[in-house]
Amino acid sequence: MPSSKKGLLPNMLQRLLLKKNVNESLLLFLACGIMLFAFCWARIWITCQFELEKFAPLLKQFKAFERFAPVPLEQILTYTGSIAMTFNEPVLILCIVVWCISRGSDVISGEIGRGTLEMLLSQPITRTRLLLTHAAVCVSRLALLCLLVWLGIYCGIHTNTVKETITPEIDLKIPFLPIEVPVPVGESKVVQRDLADKVSANLYVAPVINLFAFGFFLLSLSSMFSCWDRYRWRSIGFVISVYVLELLMYLLSRATDATAFCSNLTFFSLYQPDGIVQV
Repeated sequence: MPSSKKGLLPNMLQRLLLKKNVNESLLLFLACGIMLFAFCWARIWITCQFELEKFAPLLKQFKAFERFAPVPLEQILTYTGSIAMTFNEPVLILCIVVWCISRGSDVISGEIGRGTLEMLLSQPITRTRLLLTHAAVCVSRLALLCLLVWLGIYCGIHTNTVKETITPEIDLKIPFLPIEVPVPVGESKVVQRDLADKVSANLYVAPVINLFAFGFFLLSLSSMFSCWDRYRWRSIGFVISVYVLELLMYLLSRATDATAFCSNLTFFSLYQPDGIVQV
């Protein structure tokens, strides 16, 4: 066989393998993508239905539990901080975790379970290309899911309005002192303002990158366990066990000062997207 045809066959098989991985993950990608975009937009819409300042007395009752929050409770009373809390919502985390664990665990043990790995390896394609093709699809679509999160936040910010109470005031100067005291001179009015005037979507680029890094780690962890075991259900079980253990370690690190050292033993201490956004 001519050398040109020998080089053409592996490239053709790689394209077919790439198409196979794309088609296998298409439904899950669409479901997660639609859910993430819709949820982020709906989360901002719900936030805009309330005047957050009125929740200040309620949050004071939870001051003792502030150590479990990644940001000061006062930051939650701002629209910027409240939107940043979207990255810690269970629905968003669940979609990313489902994508990463389901696709990462499929790379080896999934193919063995379906009986297709032997057929794939019998073709003139290297194991490295087999793994890299699967990784390229999973990582690129993880990046697209994170992009959809940002797009949902962007659309939510630019399509919603918030209520704002405006009270006419004049500044009254105190004689002999360089002090001005605001004095209301009329009735308060409630007006609607665009949320985009108060919050910039660019603030959430760094949290989205942090979300991608979190998903990339889970994807890599799932792929590692998939290479260790021939049964996919056991690979998924191992990953979930590590995930739950790391989550417990994170909660333990925030519980008391004596157990703060546990933050060095969990990857959740590196996932702080709402803490990145400074108000």
